[in-house]
Amino acid sequence: MNMTTHDRATQRGFTLVEMLMATVVGIVGLVAVAQLVPTSVMRKMNNRNDGTALVFAQRAIEFIREQPLTTTGNPPSFTDPLGVLCPPSQTCLLGDLNQPNVMVGSALNTSATPTIDFSATPVPGYGYAYIDPNDPYGAAYDVRWAISTTGIGGTITGRRIVLGVFRRGMKSPSLPVTLDTLVEK
Repeated sequence: MNMTTHDRATQRGFTLVEMLMATVVGIVGLVAVAQLVPTSVMRKMNNRNDGTALVFAQRAIEFIREQPLTTTGNPPSFTDPLGVLCPPSQTCLLGDLNQPNVMVGSALNTSATPTIDFSATPVPGYGYAYIDPNDPYGAAYDVRWAISTTGIGGTITGRRIVLGVFRRGMKSPSLPVTLDTLVEK
């Protein structure tokens, strides 16, 4: 079949302007998608660190909560021979019998629900820095708590524990985790 001059005139390709416009639209789309990759990687790291902080906070508050109310000494204290939930060279404190119903220890932000104030100076015996041995980057967590004791005649009958964990050294902002619990006889 022979193509006539008329058939050739009705066939057209893309013009140079149309090709340039299609290329620009494609590049803009690729750049938009490429910008999402670093953001998603950063958010994934933040979620991992926040999740790790939450798990660590749960372990720490459970460890403190499980300390017997009959713990001796004034102020009552505990140690952790493994050095995970209280450094081996430190005695961690569990409130003050001489100040019943008063939160002692790390500073609190007292809004609707109390949270640990990580901008305040750490209080000895009520916090420590924990470096995660499983993290390839050596993630450092700031662990702090405040405790209120209740009692009768010098005997502790209950404790309120507010514990917070904050991941230090993040490239992007990360929020601290705060847990609050009550233990009573």
